Amino acid sequence: MAAQTPQQSQAVRENILAYSIPVLQNVRSGAATYAYGNPTNVNFLASNVGLIRRFFLEITLTLNCAATYTLTPTTIGLPNIISNVQFTDQNNRLRINTTGAHLHYSMTEKRRRPFGGAITAAGISDPAGLGANFPVQLSSGVVSGGTAKTVTLILEIPVANSNTDLSGVVYANQTTSNNSLQFTLNPGMFVPTGVDPYNAAFITSAALGTALPTVTGISYTVYQDFLDQLPVDNTGFAVLPQQDISWALVYQYINPGPQVAGVDNIYSLPPFNVYQNLILFWDNYTYNGTVGGDVQYMKVQISNTYILKQWDPLMLAVLTRNIIGTDLPGAVSAAGFSGAVYSLDFRHRPLSVNQLSSTNIVFRPTIVNGGAALNIGQEYLWYANQASA
Repeated sequence: MAAQTPQQSQAVRENILAYSIPVLQNVRSGAATYAYGNPTNVNFLASNVGLIRRFFLEITLTLNCAATYTLTPTTIGLPNIISNVQFTDQNNRLRINTTGAHLHYSMTEKRRRPFGGAITAAGISDPAGLGANFPVQLSSGVVSGGTAKTVTLILEIPVANSNTDLSGVVYANQTTSNNSLQFTLNPGMFVPTGVDPYNAAFITSAALGTALPTVTGISYTVYQDFLDQLPVDNTGFAVLPQQDISWALVYQYINPGPQVAGVDNIYSLPPFNVYQNLILFWDNYTYNGTVGGDVQYMKVQISNTYILKQWDPLMLAVLTRNIIGTDLPGAVSAAGFSGAVYSLDFRHRPLSVNQLSSTNIVFRPTIVNGGAALNIGQEYLWYANQASA
């Protein structure tokens, strides 16, 4: 196939969006079992059809614990039942390797509202029954021993950048290789009171050796969102947007290393990536001041001299509220969750990193407790020069 100019590829994309058929299909369903402390990995293959835009993972499970004990959701809560999600494309490139929480908050930023959430706030009246009426994307609340609760979480696993920007889309109409997905049930889904709960989904009121909670009735369904019946050329082959297929949309969860109080801790962004969002997961267990009070600022800095952006936690909170209408998780407690989630959003003007100058994320905490950790969920487009057929 002859190479396309950007203008030709854009015209092909517009033709595809105008005439192809958007399809959402259940491509995999199954059941799983859970044993605390052991990662439960579930693997499956995508369907070899169409231009893949995304997947949705729907997972349902039932929680219970012994009588007289309780399970209380952590501040992050239900997304932490999934500790890892991976998507490997047909060219064996690992595009997604991140957590359930990172995907949930990234999709919240992209959709500009809590992902899959329903309006439930007191004071919003409706005479026609609108509200959170279906048992999905809802916290379990406190689970009292002996009274099981069933919860359902849906995660979006993006492949293309959006419904109209097909950058990263995968053409799956082939049989020589496969696109594969994997998700992992969090082996540390529960922690007892007095243990850092940042990466857990629930806090138990007793030691796990005394009353280990149960997770049963685990079922999952995977939906594939793709474009079918693509326009074809005069030989009957699909005409593909080569520029879009040459990009990969990547979600990665990384640890930049230990953080030191009172200094600029620097993470250098790798070149040749176009960053749309960075989510900072700051776990500073036992900090007990005000939310955000343990961080002085965050910056995007070019070549250690030019400050592109700088925020303190309160300024960043206002910018985040202006995008999604609410705050990302943040809490303080000497005995419970302490930490916050910060979103550095570049969707209005993606941050393109080239090889000519270093681009750094700077994180400056004022207090760093023992065991504190910063993890960064990255969302970026990478020019992978993927074959178009």
